[in-house]
Amino acid sequence: MKKTLVLVVDRDDDFGVKGNIETPVIGVEECSVAAMALGIADPEDSDINALYAAINIYREIRSEGNTEVEVALIGGNEKVGYRSDAAIVDELEEVLKEVSPDRVILVGDGAEDEYVYPIISSRIPIDSVKKVYVKQAPGLEGTVYIISKILEDPGKRKRFLAPLGWIIVLISMVFIIMPLMAYMNGDSSISSITTPLVTLLIGIFIILYGYNTSEWVSAWSTKWASRIKSGSVTVTFVLISLLFVLVGLIVGYLSLGELYIPSFLQGALWFISNALWLMIFALLIYQIGDLVDMYISTHRIKLSFIIGSINVVAIGLIATGALDILLAYFDMGMKNNAVFAMELIAGIALALISAVLQRHMKDAIESAESTKDADADVA
Repeated sequence: MKKTLVLVVDRDDDFGVKGNIETPVIGVEECSVAAMALGIADPEDSDINALYAAINIYREIRSEGNTEVEVALIGGNEKVGYRSDAAIVDELEEVLKEVSPDRVILVGDGAEDEYVYPIISSRIPIDSVKKVYVKQAPGLEGTVYIISKILEDPGKRKRFLAPLGWIIVLISMVFIIMPLMAYMNGDSSISSITTPLVTLLIGIFIILYGYNTSEWVSAWSTKWASRIKSGSVTVTFVLISLLFVLVGLIVGYLSLGELYIPSFLQGALWFISNALWLMIFALLIYQIGDLVDMYISTHRIKLSFIIGSINVVAIGLIATGALDILLAYFDMGMKNNAVFAMELIAGIALALISAVLQRHMKDAIESAESTKDADADVA
């Protein structure tokens, strides 16, 4: 007699994050407990209905009496992507080893089926896929309610709203660049950029809301408030870096009066060229502050800080070379191809050194983890 597994896959691990359920969960009683736990934590999560639907399918098959059947729940990771898919594979293999089914009925809420299906089907035949949709109140009121609940979920906001915001920003930038340049040159009025400017602000607001920026700002302010109260050395380095930023902006602004600048684009290039390295020094000082703070706290120096600093200098050199070439094209700077080449080559060389160091660090971490796992297996 063939054995059927009714399987529910929670790719973003809502059962673990919200319901504190450790997956995989095997058995109808255990799955009922998991559904109840998530239902208490978040009654509106669609994964609850998927699991209850799987339990219902399990009972229907069992009532027929001609097939062995089991129901199971596996979870991924709240950081949806390769981490969640790797967790799903590990838990799926554990379930298949324990249940030993001949076929699978996959039950889901439809949101992640296209990602999960290939993972499951590559390891065991899938006989059926059941998508569960929650019944909602009809009409506009129900639609507004559904949308409002989606917008309350940070993960869904990031998935749907953030890309929409970026599209609005890019489209508005296309319509704002030329009128803005004309306005800066005195060829048009400010009214010509009002509409695209408003659209740009709306897009920026949607991006900030989609990425849950308010919570990030709150956590960031709390972190720095605690650092200031504890007298962290990082605060001093941050103040110095902000001073460099301010000086960079002033130097860039004052440089605009040094020569005749016929267009907004050329002015922007000249401003960036003069302020660039003061900004880079500001960023390096900030990173040094973090490095000193970590060394004082842990007596360790992370290689990632050194790699990050090398990357910053590399980007600065490449940007300087590109800016010098553009300024030379507009007859606003020196015309020395050897200097341009040296700046670009030095930047690329530092970027390659950074990549080699990063690869070396990754290999070292993987080697340490494999050694740790081997020691654990021996123990």
